[in-house]
Amino acid sequence: MPENNKPNVYVYHDFVKFLNDWLVFLRKTRSDFSLRNLAKQSTIALGYMNMILKRERSMSEKAFLKIVSNLHLAIDEEKYLNLLRIVDQTEDSNARLQAVSEMMKIKKFKFNNQKENRTYEYLTKWYFVAVYEMFNLDDFKCDAKWIRAKLRKKLALAEIEQAIDFLKVNNFVKQNPNGTWSQSNAHLDCTEGIFKVSLAEFHKQMLELAHESIYAAKASERFIMGQTMTISKSDFEKIKQIIQNSVASINEVNSGAASKTEVYHIEIAAFPLSEPNKESIK
Repeated sequence: MPENNKPNVYVYHDFVKFLNDWLVFLRKTRSDFSLRNLAKQSTIALGYMNMILKRERSMSEKAFLKIVSNLHLAIDEEKYLNLLRIVDQTEDSNARLQAVSEMMKIKKFKFNNQKENRTYEYLTKWYFVAVYEMFNLDDFKCDAKWIRAKLRKKLALAEIEQAIDFLKVNNFVKQNPNGTWSQSNAHLDCTEGIFKVSLAEFHKQMLELAHESIYAAKASERFIMGQTMTISKSDFEKIKQIIQNSVASINEVNSGAASKTEVYHIEIAAFPLSEPNKESIK
Protein backbone atom coordinates (compact mmCIF):
# COMPACT_ATOMS: atom_id res chain seq x y z
CA MET A 1 0.00 0.00 0.00
CA PRO A 2 1.47 3.43 -0.93
CA GLU A 3 2.56 5.68 1.95
CA ASN A 4 -0.09 8.25 0.99
CA ASN A 5 -2.74 5.64 1.82
CA LYS A 6 -1.45 5.40 5.37
CA PRO A 7 -4.34 6.04 7.80
CA ASN A 8 -3.96 9.37 9.62
CA VAL A 9 -4.87 8.68 13.23
CA TYR A 10 -5.64 12.35 13.88
CA VAL A 11 -8.67 12.37 11.58
CA TYR A 12 -10.26 9.40 13.35
CA HIS A 13 -12.87 9.68 16.10
CA ASP A 14 -13.60 5.95 16.29
CA PHE A 15 -10.93 3.90 18.07
CA VAL A 16 -11.99 0.53 16.63
CA LYS A 17 -12.34 1.92 13.09
CA PHE A 18 -8.76 3.20 13.19
CA LEU A 19 -7.49 -0.05 14.67
CA ASN A 20 -9.10 -2.08 11.88
CA ASP A 21 -7.84 0.27 9.15
CA TRP A 22 -4.36 0.38 10.65
CA LEU A 23 -4.09 -3.40 10.83
CA VAL A 24 -5.08 -3.63 7.16
CA PHE A 25 -2.34 -1.10 6.36
CA LEU A 26 0.25 -3.09 8.34
CA ARG A 27 -0.71 -6.35 6.59
CA LYS A 28 -0.14 -4.71 3.20
CA THR A 29 3.11 -2.95 4.07
CA ARG A 30 4.85 -5.43 6.40
CA SER A 31 5.27 -8.99 5.13
CA ASP A 32 5.84 -10.39 8.62
CA PHE A 33 2.71 -8.83 10.12
CA SER A 34 -0.41 -10.77 11.07
CA LEU A 35 -3.06 -10.45 13.75
CA ARG A 36 -1.89 -13.73 15.25
CA ASN A 37 1.70 -12.47 15.53
CA LEU A 38 0.48 -9.16 17.00
CA ALA A 39 -1.51 -10.99 19.68
CA LYS A 40 1.45 -13.27 20.46
CA GLN A 41 3.96 -10.41 20.69
CA SER A 42 1.58 -8.47 22.93
CA THR A 43 0.74 -11.52 25.12
CA ILE A 44 -2.94 -10.99 24.40
CA ALA A 45 -5.35 -13.78 23.47
CA LEU A 46 -6.17 -13.82 19.75
CA GLY A 47 -9.85 -14.33 20.57
CA TYR A 48 -9.83 -11.19 22.72
CA MET A 49 -8.28 -9.18 19.87
CA ASN A 50 -10.94 -10.40 17.46
CA MET A 51 -13.70 -9.43 19.89
CA ILE A 52 -12.27 -5.91 20.17
CA LEU A 53 -12.09 -5.53 16.39
CA LYS A 54 -15.71 -6.73 16.10
CA ARG A 55 -16.83 -4.31 18.87
CA GLU A 56 -17.82 -7.19 21.11
CA ARG A 57 -15.41 -6.08 23.85
CA SER A 58 -13.79 -2.83 24.90
CA MET A 59 -10.02 -2.61 25.10
CA SER A 60 -8.73 -2.09 28.63
CA GLU A 61 -5.83 0.22 29.39
CA LYS A 62 -3.75 -2.80 30.38
CA ALA A 63 -4.36 -4.45 27.00
CA PHE A 64 -3.68 -1.20 25.15
CA LEU A 65 -0.32 -0.75 26.84
CA LYS A 66 0.61 -4.30 25.82
CA ILE A 67 -0.32 -3.89 22.18
CA VAL A 68 0.59 -0.29 21.35
CA SER A 69 4.35 -0.81 21.12
CA ASN A 70 3.75 -3.43 18.41
CA LEU A 71 1.57 -1.19 16.22
CA HIS A 72 4.54 0.69 14.68
CA LEU A 73 3.13 4.12 15.53
CA ALA A 74 5.04 7.27 16.46
CA ILE A 75 5.07 8.22 20.15
CA ASP A 76 2.66 11.13 19.65
CA GLU A 77 0.34 8.90 17.61
CA GLU A 78 0.34 6.32 20.42
CA LYS A 79 -0.63 9.04 22.88
CA TYR A 80 -3.49 10.26 20.70
CA LEU A 81 -4.75 6.73 20.06
CA ASN A 82 -4.95 6.06 23.79
CA LEU A 83 -6.90 9.28 24.31
CA LEU A 84 -9.23 8.21 21.53
CA ARG A 85 -9.68 4.84 23.23
CA ILE A 86 -10.65 6.55 26.48
CA VAL A 87 -13.19 8.85 24.81
CA ASP A 88 -14.62 6.06 22.70
CA GLN A 89 -14.75 3.20 25.19
CA THR A 90 -14.60 4.20 28.85
CA GLU A 91 -17.68 4.90 30.99
CA ASP A 92 -15.82 7.28 33.32
CA SER A 93 -17.10 10.78 32.47
CA ASN A 94 -14.21 12.57 34.18
CA ALA A 95 -11.66 10.43 32.36
CA ARG A 96 -13.37 11.11 29.03
CA LEU A 97 -13.44 14.87 29.64
CA GLN A 98 -9.76 14.85 30.62
CA ALA A 99 -8.94 12.85 27.48
CA VAL A 100 -10.77 15.31 25.22
CA SER A 101 -9.03 18.18 26.98
CA GLU A 102 -5.66 16.55 26.24
CA MET A 103 -6.67 15.95 22.61
CA MET A 104 -7.40 19.65 22.19
CA LYS A 105 -3.78 20.43 23.10
CA ILE A 106 -2.43 18.34 20.21
CA LYS A 107 -1.72 20.60 17.21
CA LYS A 108 -2.27 17.88 14.61
CA PHE A 109 -5.66 17.08 16.12
CA LYS A 110 -6.74 20.74 16.23
CA PHE A 111 -5.64 21.22 12.62
CA ASN A 112 -7.66 18.23 11.39
CA ASN A 113 -10.66 18.72 13.70
CA GLN A 114 -11.54 22.39 13.78
CA LYS A 115 -15.29 21.74 14.15
CA GLU A 116 -14.69 19.52 17.16
CA ASN A 117 -12.36 22.08 18.71
CA ARG A 118 -14.97 24.81 18.24
CA THR A 119 -17.73 22.71 19.81
CA TYR A 120 -15.56 21.73 22.77
CA GLU A 121 -14.51 25.31 23.48
CA TYR A 122 -18.10 26.58 23.20
CA LEU A 123 -19.82 23.98 25.38
CA THR A 124 -17.22 23.56 28.11
CA LYS A 125 -17.41 27.23 29.12
CA TRP A 126 -20.99 27.92 30.21
CA TYR A 127 -20.58 31.67 29.85
CA PHE A 128 -19.83 31.32 26.11
CA VAL A 129 -23.38 29.99 25.73
CA ALA A 130 -24.83 32.60 28.09
CA VAL A 131 -23.12 35.49 26.28
CA TYR A 132 -24.28 34.08 22.94
CA GLU A 133 -27.88 34.14 24.17
CA MET A 134 -27.45 37.69 25.44
CA PHE A 135 -27.09 38.83 21.83
CA ASN A 136 -30.88 38.31 21.63
CA LEU A 137 -31.68 40.70 24.48
CA ASP A 138 -33.71 43.75 23.50
CA ASP A 139 -31.21 46.17 25.06
CA PHE A 140 -28.04 44.23 24.24
CA LYS A 141 -24.73 46.05 23.96
CA CYS A 142 -21.69 44.26 22.57
CA ASP A 143 -19.51 45.54 25.37
CA ALA A 144 -17.68 43.39 27.91
CA LYS A 145 -18.40 45.76 30.81
CA TRP A 146 -22.12 45.86 29.96
CA ILE A 147 -22.27 42.07 29.70
CA ARG A 148 -20.38 41.65 32.98
CA ALA A 149 -22.86 43.88 34.80
CA LYS A 150 -25.77 41.95 33.27
CA LEU A 151 -24.53 38.49 34.28
CA ARG A 152 -25.52 37.35 37.77
CA LYS A 153 -22.35 35.32 38.25
CA LYS A 154 -19.54 37.82 38.03
CA LEU A 155 -16.68 36.95 35.70
CA ALA A 156 -13.40 38.60 34.83
CA LEU A 157 -13.58 41.02 31.91
CA ALA A 158 -10.94 38.91 30.16
CA GLU A 159 -13.27 35.89 30.24
CA ILE A 160 -16.13 37.87 28.73
CA GLU A 161 -13.87 39.37 26.08
CA GLN A 162 -12.69 35.85 25.26
CA ALA A 163 -16.32 34.76 24.81
CA ILE A 164 -17.12 37.72 22.55
CA ASP A 165 -14.03 37.13 20.42
CA PHE A 166 -14.86 33.42 20.10
CA LEU A 167 -18.42 34.15 18.97
CA LYS A 168 -17.24 36.69 16.39
CA VAL A 169 -14.34 34.65 15.00
CA ASN A 170 -16.47 31.51 14.68
CA ASN A 171 -19.40 33.36 13.09
CA PHE A 172 -21.86 32.69 15.89
CA VAL A 173 -22.77 36.39 15.73
CA LYS A 174 -22.76 39.03 13.01
CA GLN A 175 -22.67 42.80 12.81
CA ASN A 176 -25.68 44.41 11.16
CA PRO A 177 -25.54 47.37 8.73
CA ASN A 178 -26.62 49.74 11.52
CA GLY A 179 -23.68 48.68 13.68
CA THR A 180 -25.60 46.49 16.12
CA TRP A 181 -24.82 42.81 16.67
CA SER A 182 -27.10 39.78 16.52
CA GLN A 183 -26.96 36.00 16.39
CA SER A 184 -26.22 34.36 13.05
CA ASN A 185 -27.47 30.95 11.93
CA ALA A 186 -24.33 29.12 13.06
CA HIS A 187 -24.79 25.58 14.34
CA LEU A 188 -22.60 23.04 16.08
CA ASP A 189 -21.23 20.33 13.81
CA CYS A 190 -19.23 17.74 15.68
CA THR A 191 -18.58 14.02 15.97
CA GLU A 192 -20.73 12.20 18.51
CA GLY A 193 -18.02 11.26 21.00
CA ILE A 194 -16.56 14.72 21.54
CA PHE A 195 -20.01 16.35 21.39
CA LYS A 196 -21.34 14.08 24.16
CA VAL A 197 -18.32 14.71 26.38
CA SER A 198 -18.57 18.48 25.83
CA LEU A 199 -22.33 18.50 26.38
CA ALA A 200 -21.98 16.52 29.60
CA GLU A 201 -19.55 19.13 30.94
CA PHE A 202 -21.97 21.90 29.90
CA HIS A 203 -24.84 20.30 31.84
CA LYS A 204 -22.55 19.78 34.85
CA GLN A 205 -21.68 23.47 34.92
CA MET A 206 -25.30 24.52 34.46
CA LEU A 207 -26.47 22.24 37.28
CA GLU A 208 -23.85 23.84 39.52
CA LEU A 209 -25.31 27.24 38.63
CA ALA A 210 -28.78 25.87 39.39
CA HIS A 211 -27.54 24.89 42.85
CA GLU A 212 -26.19 28.42 43.40
CA SER A 213 -29.48 29.95 42.25
CA ILE A 214 -31.36 28.26 45.11
CA TYR A 215 -29.62 30.67 47.47
CA ALA A 216 -28.76 33.59 45.17
CA ALA A 217 -32.00 34.15 43.22
CA LYS A 218 -35.34 35.22 44.66
CA ALA A 219 -38.00 32.52 44.83
CA SER A 220 -40.10 34.51 42.36
CA GLU A 221 -37.25 34.44 39.83
CA ARG A 222 -36.68 30.69 39.74
CA PHE A 223 -38.77 27.55 39.48
CA ILE A 224 -37.40 24.31 40.85
CA MET A 225 -39.56 21.23 41.03
CA GLY A 226 -38.82 17.55 41.37
CA GLN A 227 -40.13 14.21 42.51
CA THR A 228 -38.44 11.00 43.62
CA MET A 229 -40.23 7.82 42.54
CA THR A 230 -39.85 4.14 41.74
CA ILE A 231 -40.29 3.30 38.06
CA SER A 232 -39.60 0.57 35.52
CA LYS A 233 -37.30 0.74 32.51
CA SER A 234 -40.32 1.19 30.21
CA ASP A 235 -41.65 3.97 32.47
CA PHE A 236 -38.33 5.79 32.10
CA GLU A 237 -38.66 5.72 28.30
CA LYS A 238 -42.14 7.26 28.64
CA ILE A 239 -40.79 9.95 30.97
CA LYS A 240 -38.02 10.77 28.49
CA GLN A 241 -40.62 11.29 25.76
CA ILE A 242 -42.68 13.55 28.03
CA ILE A 243 -39.58 15.62 28.82
CA GLN A 244 -38.68 15.90 25.12
CA ASN A 245 -42.21 17.08 24.34
CA SER A 246 -42.02 19.60 27.18
CA VAL A 247 -38.73 21.01 25.89
CA ALA A 248 -40.29 21.35 22.42
CA SER A 249 -43.19 23.32 23.95
CA ILE A 250 -40.77 25.56 25.85
CA ASN A 251 -38.88 26.26 22.61
CA GLU A 252 -42.16 27.34 21.01
CA VAL A 253 -42.62 29.91 23.78
CA ASN A 254 -39.08 31.15 23.19
CA SER A 255 -39.43 31.42 19.41
CA GLY A 256 -42.69 33.36 19.75
CA ALA A 257 -41.51 35.82 22.39
CA ALA A 258 -42.23 39.44 21.46
CA SER A 259 -39.87 40.80 24.09
CA LYS A 260 -36.61 39.34 25.38
CA THR A 261 -35.31 40.93 28.57
CA GLU A 262 -33.55 38.12 30.46
CA VAL A 263 -31.43 35.03 29.82
CA TYR A 264 -32.64 31.85 31.52
CA HIS A 265 -31.38 28.28 31.40
CA ILE A 266 -34.09 25.62 31.46
CA GLU A 267 -32.73 22.30 32.72
CA ILE A 268 -34.89 19.18 33.06
CA ALA A 269 -33.14 16.15 34.51
CA ALA A 270 -34.06 12.57 35.33
CA PHE A 271 -31.38 10.37 36.89
CA PRO A 272 -31.14 7.11 38.88
CA LEU A 273 -30.63 6.98 42.64
CA SER A 274 -30.44 3.18 42.77
CA GLU A 275 -28.81 0.40 40.77
CA PRO A 276 -31.08 -1.48 38.31
CA ASN A 277 -32.06 -5.05 39.11
CA LYS A 278 -30.64 -7.86 37.00
CA GLU A 279 -33.87 -8.42 35.08
CA SER A 280 -34.07 -4.80 33.84
CA ILE A 281 -30.49 -4.96 32.50
CA LYS A 282 -31.27 -7.87 30.17
